Amino acid sequence: MNPKFYVLHDIPGRIRFHIPALRDKKNHVEIEHMFSALKGITSVRIEPTIQTMLIHYDVSQLSRNTIFRYISIFFQQTRLDPLDDIMIQMDPATRNDWLRTLFSGGLLLLAGIRKSSFYKPDALVYGAVVATGYTVLSHGTSNKMRHPDILTGIVTMLSLGPSNMLYVAMITWIVNVLELLHEKQKVQSQKLSTIT
Repeated sequence: MNPKFYVLHDIPGRIRFHIPALRDKKNHVEIEHMFSALKGITSVRIEPTIQTMLIHYDVSQLSRNTIFRYISIFFQQTRLDPLDDIMIQMDPATRNDWLRTLFSGGLLLLAGIRKSSFYKPDALVYGAVVATGYTVLSHGTSNKMRHPDILTGIVTMLSLGPSNMLYVAMITWIVNVLELLHEKQKVQSQKLSTIT
């Protein structure tokens, strides 16, 4: 189940959400009035065409986490897992990249645990390698062959050989995680530079 909303931008006193459920709601003015009536919220503006809700609030009276709870309750967001607080801050493309990475990492871990010294690849190993390949290839929009995780996979495959494909996938997966963390840091620094 996908989250019911995500944060487009968040600066103290102002937060903009993308809420796909706004497309189906017709009472936008009533929703604006209801949220505006909450203590600490100074104004609310809904743009139904692009499914966004902009909330201005007084940081001395209201925390952003409380606003998240209000939005979650109103749009019936269920807590998915402990990663929900982190995932809600990401745009859908980044969130999907991380979910694919976590899934393929879990498969790699499972395949690595099952691996014995008399190793013959089985369906789990092939599945983990394919999932990792898909994760790496589906991430990013620029020239995919220049991504560090792709280059690492190619170099590792050439040096370790096809019989060690689980190790190749693990190394490629690690580089993919490092690349995602680097992109996250880059986005955060860009947000900070636009605020100042």
